[in-house]
Amino acid sequence: FKQAFGQEKINSQQILFALAQFERTLVSAGSRYDKYIRNEPGGNLTELELKGLQLVKENCAGCHSTDLFTDGDYHNNGLDDTFSEENEKLAWGRGRITQKETDKGKYRTPSLRNVALTAPYMHDGRFGNLEQVLDHYTSGVKMSASLDPLLQKQNQPGISLTTDQKLAITAFLHALTDQEFTQNPAFAKPAN
Repeated sequence: FKQAFGQEKINSQQILFALAQFERTLVSAGSRYDKYIRNEPGGNLTELELKGLQLVKENCAGCHSTDLFTDGDYHNNGLDDTFSEENEKLAWGRGRITQKETDKGKYRTPSLRNVALTAPYMHDGRFGNLEQVLDHYTSGVKMSASLDPLLQKQNQPGISLTTDQKLAITAFLHALTDQEFTQNPAFAKPAN
């Protein structure tokens, strides 16, 4: 800290600044998908992964959009159907902050980059693998007053996906893993 800030005393403002600067270095853009998009060596996607990419564009891009595969917005993805019990306040999501009924159950859309490495999934870790996540979107979405309209096509909750389509999406999600980023020693846990 002395070298960076010119003084020995450390304060919370300096810690926040240092953390923010470090986070700006955390850029993941070396996955096979990234190389495929840039037409670079190592950017070969299998037929199954390409099918998964197309399915993500068709079924998931309403929330998982842009190069980051997130819209940065809040959505209720049908994990819970009621939010009235006191012990369910954690399930309120954004509604816990805004106190608006329309925000209950809404959480910020996470990026899908490196998603194959970030289990368990959802705000409460209820799904242990990507297959369970896709099963939720296919047959586990629960109706509620704040369920995202993107998950209510033809008045049916969820996204209609076959087993083969779920396998293709899972394959594509693995292609979003950036080994260059995840194995970069600069971002490794420091030795004791």
